[in-house]
Amino acid sequence: MGQIAALMNRDGEDISSKLGRMLENASQCRGNVFGVATKTGVRVSHGMPKMPISDLMLGHKLIKIRPEDPAQPLSQHGYSMATEGRNWSSGESSDTTFVADLFGREPRQAAECLYRENVSFAFTVLEEERLICGRDEVGHVPMYIGENDELIAVASNRKMIWAVGLEAKRFKPGYLAEITRQGISIRVITNIAQPPEVPITLSDAVEKLDELLSHAVEARCRGVFRVALGFSGGIDSSLLAYYLDDAGVQVDLFCVGMQGSRGFEAAERAADYLDLPLRLEAFDAEDVEEDLDDVLWSVEEPDPMKVGVGLPMFWAARGASEGGTRVFLSGNGSDELFGGYHKYAMEYADTGDTVRASIFRDVVSAHEVNYERDHKICSDLGMELRLPFADIEVIRFGLSLPTGLKLSRNPDVRRKLILRALAREIGFTEEMVDRPKKAVQYSTKANKALTKMAKSEGKKLRDFLAERFDRVKKERLSEAT
Repeated sequence: MGQIAALMNRDGEDISSKLGRMLENASQCRGNVFGVATKTGVRVSHGMPKMPISDLMLGHKLIKIRPEDPAQPLSQHGYSMATEGRNWSSGESSDTTFVADLFGREPRQAAECLYRENVSFAFTVLEEERLICGRDEVGHVPMYIGENDELIAVASNRKMIWAVGLEAKRFKPGYLAEITRQGISIRVITNIAQPPEVPITLSDAVEKLDELLSHAVEARCRGVFRVALGFSGGIDSSLLAYYLDDAGVQVDLFCVGMQGSRGFEAAERAADYLDLPLRLEAFDAEDVEEDLDDVLWSVEEPDPMKVGVGLPMFWAARGASEGGTRVFLSGNGSDELFGGYHKYAMEYADTGDTVRASIFRDVVSAHEVNYERDHKICSDLGMELRLPFADIEVIRFGLSLPTGLKLSRNPDVRRKLILRALAREIGFTEEMVDRPKKAVQYSTKANKALTKMAKSEGKKLRDFLAERFDRVKKERLSEAT
């Protein structure tokens, strides 16, 4: 795991100091190895390497998660490459080596093959006078591009692009870009597609989902012996805890919230049933004040919903990191795929199966709304985020299900029906099966704490966060120059 940074000067001028600035701003976490590639070779070192003079460079900051994670960029067949992500369909010892072998001698053509695998990835190739970059169709791993008349930059987060004076735009999942001094050529390789509805009974669907989730979780444990899980005692995190334990890894459950949060007791009862260790941690207003700047800098935007969700994610991932864990799992993706939001129940009750299009739209946009935020928070803390519910095979199956296996025509009935049926089949307690959905920013009272902070300054939350973010951005970028 780590961050990719690539930079090109359109006029052939040296950009070595600028690429160094990008890598220095890559993340708040100390890296294990830094690497830099030019058209003539690769340099790696445990600190920032001496930058060669060049007008086209590819850099990487490695945060080692598994012992076999190699220093990057890799150099082969006359080009260099850096990749972030994992291959979930194979037991390859090194995911980076898997990509390198797949690319072979023709990375531009062979890169398209990567999109057909069950992978979470973003990559950049430096070949001759061009950069080639891509990102998987689900969008697990972030990637951004920025350009002006002088520079074109590619990076794993926005802050690296901001560090060289450019605005950062999201690179869309499922696309492939070729970057030359003349500009950026982008084409779509694959997208998440809405499959036709498949007639299936609830019993058969539960059996198939059990198989898919079990495999998705097992694949995300491969090569590690200990993982952390964001845990609320709700249906999503309880199912993941069950499958993680079944996969044979050591599971540490983390439940966080503001003092007085009502979710702690339910999380304790669920953890007791699962017989797994649970760490509960309560925070107060002083903690929110102390940690808010770091959360804003990781999220990279002042959106109230993203910051409200990001704050408890930050607390849980930091706790896991301080405990020595390097892989963090969450139930993110389940609500979009299996109809967890109240708006779906209301639409289904009002207009019927039009909700199928709403669910599909939210699944496709989940990278922008949720995945990128949580990935960057974890990455800044030296943690690797893994999302079993966002496995492409789970997504395809979930999108093919009849809406009636997810939602009831009665909006007062609990949502995510198939997940509750699966939990009941496994043998969960009725309290666990029937626990209602509540958004994390509200169940943890993080949103309430943020709103109270804004009101203490006589501001609305959105304005308060925007002003705070602008100050943090200005301060931290100036510190790095």
